[in-house]
Amino acid sequence: MSARGWVLFCGAWDDGPGYPRTTSLEKGLEAAGVQVRRCRLPGLGASKQRLLRAPWRWPAAWSRQRRQRRELARNVRELLAAQRPRCVVVPYPGHTLVGAVKAACDVPVVLDLFLSAYDTVVEDRALVRPGSLAAHWLRQLDARACAAADLVLVDTPANAVYLAELTRLPAERFAWLPVSDPGARAAPEPLPAPGAGLLQLLFFGTGVPLHGLPTLVDAVAQAPGVQLTLVGGTAAERAHAAAALGARLRLEPCFVPWARLHRLLAESHLVAGVFGGGGKTQRVVPFKVVHALAAGRPVLTAETPAVCAWLDGSAAVFLVPAADVEALARQLRELAAEPARVVAAAAAARATYDRHFSTACTATRWHDVLRRVDATAAAGGA
Repeated sequence: MSARGWVLFCGAWDDGPGYPRTTSLEKGLEAAGVQVRRCRLPGLGASKQRLLRAPWRWPAAWSRQRRQRRELARNVRELLAAQRPRCVVVPYPGHTLVGAVKAACDVPVVLDLFLSAYDTVVEDRALVRPGSLAAHWLRQLDARACAAADLVLVDTPANAVYLAELTRLPAERFAWLPVSDPGARAAPEPLPAPGAGLLQLLFFGTGVPLHGLPTLVDAVAQAPGVQLTLVGGTAAERAHAAAALGARLRLEPCFVPWARLHRLLAESHLVAGVFGGGGKTQRVVPFKVVHALAAGRPVLTAETPAVCAWLDGSAAVFLVPAADVEALARQLRELAAEPARVVAAAAAARATYDRHFSTACTATRWHDVLRRVDATAAAGGA
C-alpha cells in the first residue's frame, strides 16, 4: 500500500460519458498518488430529471433509498474491517446516503455535494415556490447532508460560500474542487478555417434556465453571419430556434453519443456557454465551458464572478452580460466579421484548460483537501 494510503468512493452515482464529475475526482486523486477503491450502487440516471419535476414523489423516492443506505452501510463496514482508508468519499448525488455511510465509519467522510438540491429545484429551475413546504424540505435535505459529512466539496469557491450561508454551517466545513474533463484528448482537433462562410456556433445542454438558450437564440437571430448547431434544449426552445433561425439552424438530437459531440466540437468555431440571469449563473463554471476549452474551442459566455475568477484575461473566452440579447448579438456580429479573433482565442483555449481545469489541477486541489481530512482525523473529528 502507498504511503499516501487509499480512499474509498462509496455511494450510488451515475457513471460513464455524460457524468464526468466523479470520474474527474477519481482521476485527480490517482494523479495525486492516492489509490482509489469503489463501493458503488447504480445511480438514478435519467430518472433524476423526472423526479425533480415531481415533488410529490420525493418522500417515496427517499423511502425507496433505505435499501441502498442499508446495503452501503453493510459494505462499508466489511471493507473497513479489512483495511482502513484515509477517508471515504460519497460522490454526487449523495444527499440521502451520506448519513448512513458516516454512521458506518470511523474515518473522515467527504461528501461531494456538487449541486445543492435547494438551489437546483427552487432558485435555478423554479420548480417549487420559495417558502413552500417542498422548498423547506430541500433546504433541510442540503443542511442534513452537509452536517453529516466531515468535509463538503463543491465546484467553485463561490458555491462554497453559498452553501455555508444556505445551510448555516461553518465555512470551514466546505472546500472546492473544480470541474474537470476526464475524457479530454491529448490534443484538440484543428480549428476549421473561419471566414469562408458562416461562423459555426455550437450549443449543447439540457436547456435548464442556467443555460439561457432563449437568450442565445434571439441573439443569433440578430447575427446573420452565424449558424447555430443545437444539441439539447427543451421542446419549446427547439421549436423557437427553428422558427427564429430557419436555415441557419442545424438541429441535432437532444442527446448525442460522446463521439458525435466530439465531432460537432471539431466542426465548430465557437462554443456557447451559459447566459441565464439567475444566481447560479454567477457562481459556476459549467462543464460545457470546461469541455469546450479542453477540445481547443473558444467560448462565448456570460460575464460572471465565477468565470472571471478563472478565465478573464485568458484570451480564450468572450464575455457578455448575462441575459442580455443585444450585447450577445453585437458580440456575435463582431466575431463573425473578425474571424481572426476567433482563431486567436482558439489558440489559447487548450492551454487555458490545462492551466485551470486539468487533472493535474484537480490533483493539486486534492492535496489541500486531504490535508484538511488528515487534520480532522488527527483531532478525532471522524
